[in-house]
Amino acid sequence: ELITLDDAMREFNLGPNGAMVYCMEYLAKNLDWLRERVAPLVREGRYLLVDCPGQVELFNAHDALKTIVTELTRSRGGSDSYDLRLCVVHLVDAHLCADPTKYIAALMLSLSSMLHMETPHVNLLSKVDLMDKYGELDFNLEYYADVMDLSFLADRILRGPSGVGGGVGAA
Repeated sequence: ELITLDDAMREFNLGPNGAMVYCMEYLAKNLDWLRERVAPLVREGRYLLVDCPGQVELFNAHDALKTIVTELTRSRGGSDSYDLRLCVVHLVDAHLCADPTKYIAALMLSLSSMLHMETPHVNLLSKVDLMDKYGELDFNLEYYADVMDLSFLADRILRGPSGVGGGVGAA
């Protein structure tokens, strides 16, 4: 209704990533439009699920999504106050567990997103059913889900895939 990705791509000669950023910025500048659509849902006590694309720029480099989230969670008092409780659910492809450096990069992205968005944050491993296609993991799946001690992964990276050296920084 407000703007579409295709319209932004066509009108401004943008690629899909640039158009997505434009659309989010456009929505952030048209919060009245968003308020009108969210208000009836809030009054009815419904849950809202906002599915965002996996484009990291939206979570880490631009403030449009953060502006929208802040608007939805701000308590202003009165009838126009939503005072919603939001939680970000960050899906991390489980196949990243098969490569310690990629897994650590995914963790850093999750942390960066959490700090930028300033919201409660839950990380979920997705596509776990496909893990057998990526070979054996260095540790059991619970290790990757709990993220208790990354020193084990650091050691694995330094030893390399064969376990005898030759990892990151090896001469």
